[in-house]
Amino acid sequence: MKRLGFAVFAIAVLALPLCAQVTTVRADIPFEFVAGSTTVEPGQYVIKARTGSPEVRLEGNKCYSVLSNPADTNASSEEAKLVFHRYGDQYFLARISTTSAARDLPISRVERELKKTVAAAGQHPTEVLVAMR
Repeated sequence: MKRLGFAVFAIAVLALPLCAQVTTVRADIPFEFVAGSTTVEPGQYVIKARTGSPEVRLEGNKCYSVLSNPADTNASSEEAKLVFHRYGDQYFLARISTTSAARDLPISRVERELKKTVAAAGQHPTEVLVAMR
């Protein structure tokens, strides 16, 4: 009986690190933007990212799910923030940076085309930062 109890305890202790952590932050985004291939309306969002998963959820009036590149735990920042690339009046979510990790979003086809057009005109995209809490 003691062996069975110890085995159950050992399995429970070993399984704890397997539970993924969820990073949750809030942001008020005052402009429409593109995240992945999805156009997202302005508003207040809860942003959730699960450790080990490429999926990022933006939960507000509507819920959006986008895929990011793997989290880079070496690229954490002092303050949680969203980084957008702005081309004229169009915004593209480029990076989600928290105090524990940073996630880059892949460049969409539309942004890639805008980037070429802007570069041909001798201009560069502007980076816009939105603080999260």
